[in-house]
Amino acid sequence: MATILNAQSGVGLTQTADGSGIVKLQSNGVTTNALAWVNFSGVTTVTVRAQYNVSSVTRTATGSYTVNFTNATADANYVVVGTGSVGFFVKQGVSQTTTAFYVSTAITSGVNADDIYTNCVVFGN
Repeated sequence: MATILNAQSGVGLTQTADGSGIVKLQSNGVTTNALAWVNFSGVTTVTVRAQYNVSSVTRTATGSYTVNFTNATADANYVVVGTGSVGFFVKQGVSQTTTAFYVSTAITSGVNADDIYTNCVVFGN
């Protein structure tokens, strides 16, 4: 779970906590902050430059990566927003789970390519 600060209509601010170290800010029960984010280079060997709630990133093929969460999400119904320097970023939502998601980076022709600057942000509950 997490430490949750929730601003509720008619109730005010409530707080629950479980000691996991994850903080969720909520408005009427909907999480409004990022659950996780990562900045990494995915060229041959993955190098994570900075992260929050991401335990590792693995390169599975050219331009394809698995991003693992440190703490699982409540469900797999989250959104991943991303950017990449090689052209554009593709989210492969079919395979996302509560513990990991899969991304690919591709050049504008649609061919997968390794990316030196890949950034992913996860939003959800």
